[in-house]
Parts: sequence; structure tokens; C-alpha cells
Amino acid sequence: MTRWIALTIVLGSVLGSAAAVHAAPVFPGDASYVPLRCGTEVMTDPLGDQPPALGERDLVGEANAPAGLRASDAQFLYLRIRVDQDPAPGGAVRPYAWGMAFDLDGNRSTYELLVTVDGIAAAAGTMSVFTNRTTTLANDPVDPADTPAAATAMFADAARVTGAGTTTGGNADFFVDLAVPWATLAPLGLDRDTRTYVWAGSSSVANALDGDIACHDARGGGKAQLDATSSDQTTGDPASDPSGGGDLRLEGGGGCRTGGSLGLGAALALLGVLGRRRRR
Repeated sequence: MTRWIALTIVLGSVLGSAAAVHAAPVFPGDASYVPLRCGTEVMTDPLGDQPPALGERDLVGEANAPAGLRASDAQFLYLRIRVDQDPAPGGAVRPYAWGMAFDLDGNRSTYELLVTVDGIAAAAGTMSVFTNRTTTLANDPVDPADTPAAATAMFADAARVTGAGTTTGGNADFFVDLAVPWATLAPLGLDRDTRTYVWAGSSSVANALDGDIACHDARGGGKAQLDATSSDQTTGDPASDPSGGGDLRLEGGGGCRTGGSLGLGAALALLGVLGRRRRR
């Protein structure tokens, strides 16, 4: 396992080191978000499939309105989760958690990094980055990450809740958006070109995903397992993935799309082939 270094998120402080300051995130527009994919299809999740994780804990999504998405810029990785009800009514974050876990070793039955936002300790909300060096519950999203968190930030500095523009079940859906600096993620093992699998979910605790898990339909009674609910393999930065998330097929609140179906990496590879042919 990788040895981890704890760094600051946004305006937090480095654990056991000097303080560092990052510019506040400017969350991108809907069209910049790229959907995560499960089995080559966009990440989805049925309404009300995982009691008691309902309402604001209920991840929802369909083909034109994905449950989990990402975006990036020079400083931040942005994570987006679609839920059925407002997780922060009146600005007070409900006492639950929402987040994404990341695989860093190619083994889809374990995760090594977890990013969550929660209102469990305080209604003002906290965003946390956890490492997971030791597996306690194999192949289980409930497997608890290491505590204390490697880095934390206030909700107001690193997250937000916005309307999603969709109405699953007849009521308005919401996005939980998180912004994590690359300067924090890269030393923890998740860089722009790191190959990774991703899980999205909700929770009753900040350091695990024990609620509703995307890409899992719990209506049949089965328990979510990591190796059955991960995204397709992608890269830390969605723009660096030539085969899936970074194929210029961008989807936001209403499933808007830009660009064609040929990925950026594939296009560059094709140009390279053509260039080699010309030189022959």
C-alpha cells in the first residue's frame, strides 16, 4: 500500500505540517461535468431502492441524468452526486454523508481513498478526505476508512448543494458538489492520470458509504459489493481518460452533451498514426 501524506483541502490546515492556502473553488457549469459509467452506461440508480437511505440520502439517476459525475480544472477535481431531496435545507447540512471512494491499486474489492461531505458533527458541514490503508470489511462499501481524516475543510469552503433540474419521483432533485485540490489528492495517490475505479454513495457516517450506492439496485434484496458497483475504469482527471469519462460527452443537470463520440485521447492517437504514415 502507498504511504500517505496529509495535505490541506481549500482553507484547511496540513496535519502535522505547515499551513497551506488554496484559492477558493469556482464550480464549473453543468456542461463541464462528465458522467461516471458502469458497464459502459452512465452511472444510474433507482429511486427508493435502499431503505432507510431515502430522501436526501437516496442517490437517483438515469441515462439522461447521471447519478455521479466529475469535472476538473487546473486546481480542483469536482465531484457531483444527484440525490432525491435537498441535503441542506435552509443551509443546514442534514446529519448524513455523501461522497465518492476511489480505487488506487487496481483491486475493485478494496478502496484506498474516500472523499465525503457531511453534516453529522455540525450543521455547518464538513468535507473530508480519508485514506484506507487496512481493509476491515472485504468487498464492502461499509469498510471504514482510516480516522482521523487526512484533511478536512468547511462545507462552505469546499462544497455546495444546488438544484439538479430533474424531478425524479415527481419532486425536485439536488446535486451535492465537492471540490478537492489536486495538490491534496496527488500526494495521496490520486493524480490526474491515475487509473482508478470510483464508487458513489451516501452514508450515516463520514468515513464509509453505508447508505445508497450508485449502480446497485437493492430492490432485489442483495447487498452492495464493491466489485459489483464500481464505475468503469477511468482516470483521476476525467479529461485524461481517452476511453470513458473523458470522451467529450459532457452531461450536466439535464443531460446536455457537447462534442462527438471520439475521445480526445483516441483522436490524438489517430493523428499520431497518420503522422507516422506520412513519414514512411
